[in-house]
Amino acid sequence: MGTSTMWRYSTAAEWLHGPDPMRWRRTFSGDPEQVSAARRFARMMFAGEDCADVVEFVVGELAANTLRHTRSAGAGGWFGVELGYGDPVYVGITDMGGGGIPAVQPVDESRENGRGLYAVSQLSLALGIHGSPDLGHTVWADLDRHTVLETPPGLCVPLAS
Repeated sequence: MGTSTMWRYSTAAEWLHGPDPMRWRRTFSGDPEQVSAARRFARMMFAGEDCADVVEFVVGELAANTLRHTRSAGAGGWFGVELGYGDPVYVGITDMGGGGIPAVQPVDESRENGRGLYAVSQLSLALGIHGSPDLGHTVWADLDRHTVLETPPGLCVPLAS
C-alpha cells in the first residue's frame, strides 16, 4: 500500500475517529485563575461531545486540588493537563508533588469542602494515581465519552415565575 492510500480518508468523521488516539497536553502556571483556563481548554477540546461538561468538571476539580494540596501553587509552580480522546476519555492532571497522597474520602455532610475527588470518582469508570509526594503525582480518570453531566433528580429546584 502506497503512502497516498495510507493517508486517504473518505469523511471528516473517519479521520477524526481514526485508529490513533488523539492526545493533548498543556501546562498551566500555578496561579489559581489558571484552573479556569484549564477548564476552558478541556471544554474546547471536547466541544460538541456529550461528555464536554463532565471533562470540564473533572479537570476543574483535579486542577483545584493540585493547587490546594501540592507545591504546584508555590513560586514557579505549574500543573499539567493531559486529555485523551477515545472511549473511554482519559483525563490526567500532573502536579509538582508535596503534601500527601491524594485519596477519595467519604463525604462528610458537616463540611462544605472535601467532596471534589469523591465526585470525580462517581463520574469515572476508573480513577487512579501514580507518582509520589517527592516527584509529583498524576491523578487520572477514565470517563465514558457518552456520559452527560446531569443534576441528580433529588437536587432539582423548581423555578417559580
